[in-house]
Amino acid sequence: MGRGTLGVGLSLLLSAAIGSVRADVIVLRGGGQVQGKVVPDPDAKKGERVLVVLPKGKTPLALRKDQILEVHPRPGPLDEYAARREKLAATAQAEYDLGAWCEGHELPDLAEVHYEAALLRDPDFADARVKLGHVERDGRWLSPDEQRKEQGLVLHKGRWVPEDEKARDDEQAQNSAGYASWVRRIKLLVQGVRSDDPARRREAEGQLLELRDPEAVGPLVKVLGSEADDLRTLLAQVLGEIPGEAAARALVDQLLGESEDAVRDVVLERLKPREEPIVPKRLARALRSSDVRVINRAAWALGRLDVYAAVPKLLDVLITSEERMVLVPPAGPTYPNTGYNPLIAYNGSSAAYMTGPVVGPGAVAYGAYVVPNTIGLDPFNGGAPISAGNGLGYSGTVGADRGPQPALMTFTSRNVEVLAALNRLTGQDFEYDVPRWRSWVARSFNPRPAPARRVPQP
Repeated sequence: MGRGTLGVGLSLLLSAAIGSVRADVIVLRGGGQVQGKVVPDPDAKKGERVLVVLPKGKTPLALRKDQILEVHPRPGPLDEYAARREKLAATAQAEYDLGAWCEGHELPDLAEVHYEAALLRDPDFADARVKLGHVERDGRWLSPDEQRKEQGLVLHKGRWVPEDEKARDDEQAQNSAGYASWVRRIKLLVQGVRSDDPARRREAEGQLLELRDPEAVGPLVKVLGSEADDLRTLLAQVLGEIPGEAAARALVDQLLGESEDAVRDVVLERLKPREEPIVPKRLARALRSSDVRVINRAAWALGRLDVYAAVPKLLDVLITSEERMVLVPPAGPTYPNTGYNPLIAYNGSSAAYMTGPVVGPGAVAYGAYVVPNTIGLDPFNGGAPISAGNGLGYSGTVGADRGPQPALMTFTSRNVEVLAALNRLTGQDFEYDVPRWRSWVARSFNPRPAPARRVPQP
């Protein structure tokens, strides 16, 4: 590469570093320039290289001295920064103080450098952790990336996204010839499993149980995930033999969505030997589900997998509430109910009465019929119509019973499996008394119990 090309390349590379903060203009040999502050490189031999501290960015630019043609001074905060850094004491507090100074002088990237340096000198320096966006949880500090992971997010193509979004993206990427080939192969094996020929059935099951390729996970779930109990059990057994995070995630999802206890027991057995961190994390995240069935299945699994760290999260869902739209019957009919349908309206000459309900998929419908020539309503017979000619002479309207009306109601659930998991993981039983549970956890709970000592047997 020629010097001219090098200069242009450096100019393009470093143009992003030029910001609103004033700094020296460093002209590079061969063309191009960059703003920053030239400081000695402590690791350079015989002073042949220097560092250029940039207003933007955490990593200084390393250059040979002969690459710099000239420097045009432009006074700015980097001048004082260089002087302060040269006198910097080797303490966490000094690093933190310089970081705070940088933050106050529009040098946020350099501030982050020194906050991180403070933690290298003292990992318990709380002020530096707070500046870096760390939060303390359950006795340990979590970085911003660790917080995102706790929320169930994963880094995918440079973005933090929910695991489900990544899984969908991966599945779409897999919808290729290879994915379709796996689906066809698995469908053929399933036909063999359903065969009346015992030998063919055993051979097909054996081939499925020999699968080890993580790329088979998606096709397996697609083909077997909605089949009968015996094939869903086989799915759990096959996934249990496949290494990797994809199979572990698929097993967790199968457990959370499985309604049959016997199948769920098999899934759990296949999860027990797994060591992927995604297993307890995905189960713990499922505790935030709006479906109490999923909450209880997740708690059941966390308890049986001995995930002691899940205890505080289990407390949050020991008792849950959810709002549902329901049809509520009226407070009472206009008249004592003696057999007539509810009165909808009366106009002095006709009365309308409700019929139904008729229940269909996702809907409840009510009908009506009209009784003409009604001159009155019998208050002693449930609002029954009084036809013309009976001599009562009643006219006017009455309040109408319009039947059940939609209303938003709150339902509270005591989650049995959550309590069972708490009992198992803590050895305590405060039933559904959440304040007592919280008090005990704050006082006595150890989220990382030491394993029981095993005495060698003779």
